[in-house]
Amino acid sequence: MAESAVRGLRGATTATANTPDAIGAATRELVRALLAENQIDPDDIASIIFTVSPDLNAQYPALSARELGLHTVPLLCATEIGVPGGQPRCIRVLMHVNTTRRQTEMRHVYLREARALRPDLPGNGAVAAQTGIGGTPPAAAPGPAPRAATAGIIPYEPGKPISDVKRELGLDDVIKLASNENPLGPSPKAAAALTEASAQLHLYPDGAAVELRQALSRRLDLPPEQLIVGNGSDGLIKLIAEAYLEPGDEIVCAHPSSSQYAFAARIMGARDVTVPLVDMRHDLEAMAAAIGPRTKAVFVCNPNNPTGTTVSAAAFAAFMERVPRHVLVVIDEAYQEYVQDSDTIQGRDWVNDPDHAVIVLRTFSKIYGLAALRVGYAMGPAHVIAQLKRVQEPFAVNAAAQAAALAALDDQEHLRASQAANEAG
Repeated sequence: MAESAVRGLRGATTATANTPDAIGAATRELVRALLAENQIDPDDIASIIFTVSPDLNAQYPALSARELGLHTVPLLCATEIGVPGGQPRCIRVLMHVNTTRRQTEMRHVYLREARALRPDLPGNGAVAAQTGIGGTPPAAAPGPAPRAATAGIIPYEPGKPISDVKRELGLDDVIKLASNENPLGPSPKAAAALTEASAQLHLYPDGAAVELRQALSRRLDLPPEQLIVGNGSDGLIKLIAEAYLEPGDEIVCAHPSSSQYAFAARIMGARDVTVPLVDMRHDLEAMAAAIGPRTKAVFVCNPNNPTGTTVSAAAFAAFMERVPRHVLVVIDEAYQEYVQDSDTIQGRDWVNDPDHAVIVLRTFSKIYGLAALRVGYAMGPAHVIAQLKRVQEPFAVNAAAQAAALAALDDQEHLRASQAANEAG
């Protein structure tokens, strides 16, 4: 078990004026940002010390921390030394957090004009800046305050559409390489099925995707109850988070890898523990060591996005020997159909492992060329699939997408042509 420790977090911000509203708004956004940047469970906070520059005396910052629900945390306020030339209207914080020594990265947060105090920090309040925390105080905008967990989310920025690039640069011929889309486009059979399905757009889709699951069942030699169809792999990753993660829980994933793992964890108030790649490959030994008592899931992207490297069957088997039974192992095989190395792990082989819960994600967006329709699927133990269905919306995949995916699955000629085109490239 990881050794526990009390760690210190520093942060600072500035108030727009010496008024209770301005001090309160600045304090709340600073505390929210510290919690979100470090995925802190409020129950793990040992104490917080606030200091203010001498020109702020209209309200205690601790009062605003209490308004965030920190009712049992010891809080203390003090006045900063009035050093000539010091940052005006400044609120500083020292937060003591009960954590574990395996959590090596603690992110200090400096917002607004206080960013100038720590120019050495990488990002320096980047999450807060990208989510608007460093701008207008939350109290100035109508509506309820957002969940603190959302402050730690950096929205995904997709590659620009071809139409935008043409318009912005005045070009007529543009080839998009930003999103790993199939250059051959969809299967002709899928396109025909899509046209046929358009006559039934007034009807709700099959919420259980029965026909597509039955076809996948035959292809994968798995019973339908071990399969779920979702709104792309991204939608399935979010379902996993919604089904299993609670505030304070953790996931383990590689870095760099798909950003959706961290997104899904943070939206549920959980923490993403990232393990750097070694030679562009998953460091499975380090990932196993990063698993702790609050770890609910481990994500292995194979082949990895964006490096394209794969995990060998032997390395994965050794990794699984160290994974506790309570951890869900997620193998993301979005690019599995492009793999040529026979030594690469096949997620399907682990779905019915008696000692572990393993779920495998695949998509119709890549080799099947149906990225615009957003349809993917997962295979796993029946009890895990049932839990995902419990939190899935009623009509997650539209009827046109189901029809096109069903036809694409049957077009092996187009699949082989896509593999050949990729190999040639």
